[in-house]
Amino acid sequence: MEQNLNVFDFQLSAEDMSQIATLDTKQTQFFSHRDPAFVEMILQYGN
Repeated sequence: MEQNLNVFDFQLSAEDMSQIATLDTKQTQFFSHRDPAFVEMILQYGN
């Protein structure tokens, strides 16, 4: 049980943070509300 409470007992180095920053592609992996095809599909859903 004590080990479970220690999940926040770590530090990220500058290199770690740099590597994590490269993961952000600024693009969703799911869908875009600005994609006309997606918007059309949502508008047609349930009709």
